[in-house]
Amino acid sequence: MSNPAVVVEALKLADDRSGDVIVRCYEALGGRAAVTLRPSFPLARVAVTDLLERPLEDLDAGGDQVALSLRPFQVVTLRLSPRA
Repeated sequence: MSNPAVVVEALKLADDRSGDVIVRCYEALGGRAAVTLRPSFPLARVAVTDLLERPLEDLDAGGDQVALSLRPFQVVTLRLSPRA
C-alpha cells in the first residue's frame, strides 16, 4: 500500500479455491486517503467484494496496480484475480 493511513487487515486466498487473493484493508486515521495497491503478480481482474467475497464492483487494474480512494475509517475488501 502506498499510503500509511491505509492498513491491510487480512490477506488470504479466496474461500472458493479459485486461486484469487482477498485483501481487506481500512483507512485508520480518520481522514480521506488515496492509495495504490501494487501486488507482486500480474492482475487479470480486481473487484470490490462484500464480506462473503461476492463481487460488487469491478475496478480498473491498469498497469497491474489498483488506485482506491477511501473515506474515513472505510473498510474495503478486494478480490485480486491473477493473470494466467
